Amino acid sequence: MIGLGFMLSCGDERTCLDVETSLVKINFVDMEGNAKNITLTSLKAIGNEDGYAEYADTTLGIFSLALNPTATNTTFIFKQASQIDTLGLSYSVTAKLISPECGLDASFDNLDTTFTTFEKVEILKSLIHKDVTKNIEITL
Repeated sequence: MIGLGFMLSCGDERTCLDVETSLVKINFVDMEGNAKNITLTSLKAIGNEDGYAEYADTTLGIFSLALNPTATNTTFIFKQASQIDTLGLSYSVTAKLISPECGLDASFDNLDTTFTTFEKVEILKSLIHKDVTKNIEITL
């Protein structure tokens, strides 16, 4: 009987699934709007001293980067062999209670740029959500 009581108190496991995400999706394109890859030697975010090791020495055109849920802005530093670019983003964070068993989840919205060294940055979707495939497009 104790096992049954425990299972009933845990709630439905599906209610604990994270439907939001903190990953902003950044796509690089050429002047004609075609996907363009860049080769990074490193990628860091101010406040994230470890950086994103998975993107070091990588050639990609699409990046999914985590925003800081305890702040309302994050600055990313894209280091290539011949240049360093920065992208400062601002956003709002709203805490939502999933359930008493699961706790809080953060949702991100109102994405905007605070500053950048890239020539052309366009916010395509200001809501950060798992179903969004592109938040930002950077033209190189």
